Amino acid sequence: MAQKKTNVVIIGGGIVGSLLALILGLNGLKVVLIEKQSLDDLNSNSYDGRSYALNAGSMKLLVTLNIWDKIKEKVQIVSRVLLQQGAVTTQPQPFDLNFYDYETDNGPIFYMVEDRFLRKVILRKVRECSNINHLTSKSVKRQNIIDSLIEITLDDTQVIKADVAIGADGFPSRSAKRAKIKRFDQNYNQSSIVGVVRHENNHNDEAFQLFLPAGPLAILPLIGNRSCYVWTMSTSEAERIHELDEDLFLKRLVKVFDNRRGKIELDTPSNIFPISLSIANKLVDEKFALIGDSAHNIHPIAGQGLNLGIRDVACLSEILILARRNGEDIGAVNVLRRYSKWRNFDIFTMALFTDMANKVFSNDNFLLQIARGISFDFISKSPILKSYLMKEASGFVGDIPKLLQGQDI
Repeated sequence: MAQKKTNVVIIGGGIVGSLLALILGLNGLKVVLIEKQSLDDLNSNSYDGRSYALNAGSMKLLVTLNIWDKIKEKVQIVSRVLLQQGAVTTQPQPFDLNFYDYETDNGPIFYMVEDRFLRKVILRKVRECSNINHLTSKSVKRQNIIDSLIEITLDDTQVIKADVAIGADGFPSRSAKRAKIKRFDQNYNQSSIVGVVRHENNHNDEAFQLFLPAGPLAILPLIGNRSCYVWTMSTSEAERIHELDEDLFLKRLVKVFDNRRGKIELDTPSNIFPISLSIANKLVDEKFALIGDSAHNIHPIAGQGLNLGIRDVACLSEILILARRNGEDIGAVNVLRRYSKWRNFDIFTMALFTDMANKVFSNDNFLLQIARGISFDFISKSPILKSYLMKEASGFVGDIPKLLQGQDI
């Protein structure tokens, strides 16, 4: 089969990979986006309950790409977040910590959007971009560096040559494995049950994060009288609860909700996702870079997984676009290392924060309960620390890429 030459090959057409393809394509680079799912599956109305808490930086990137206007009617703002610890499921302790939108200069604390809405709008924009060749129902079999280019061989024997390849195929990443990039892995022996409920009471734009001994429970508002839940516990317990029939499962869910939304009923079936920590030892190699879950798979306790991937996209796209304008080889190691240098500290600190938060909060140690309560009280009474935490969650700490500031590259 004839070989094709392009600027960038992106392996993985999920939200993160598709956003990178769109930014590069809109800035004149030729991109091949490879996705193993079929186009029909990508366009499906099926919904597995996954929703995303987008921070202000991610929102500004979507505004710049003219995506936000297409989904804003499906977006739920979050104006208050309540963090509360619990000794047992239905007995939250008196220690809590509140964050309000008026404490930040960036509007709502974050924005909730369902996967099905965001995914389909991005897909449509990708399909409209003439610089993107979107290959669906395709898998990569080999990737090799030949004559200063990276060569990607697909399962249909098609060969694509590119200046650089990007691994965006999620966790566990086969593209990273083919590049022989090692990882730091830690199994939490936890899983999250995820789904959506309808409820009788208005959520009033409020999100809850309850720290229970087995793991955190997040109750996150969606449009209408609906909320997404992310219920984390040991994998064995999660599997047992997930296998209950619908009525029994709902009874367990009602118990952990503890009347925080009034009477609830299931809006979607529940799904279960295993949780682990996995960080690539390096983000770049010759003619190759990693983004999103391919680079870092972190605990969902802070809801920052997609935001972290979008920051990868914003940084890498800015580096590649500026390098090309300057006549540099966009696949050169010295160019790709700029991305690695920009992202390493942020990824490390977020992975460390979520790992420590899970270990500190997901237990029933009495002394740690008291320490957590004191910490909540200290943060609550420290406007400077509270403001910093909110800025960090919004994505406005450190060297901020242009797209996260709402600027074109």
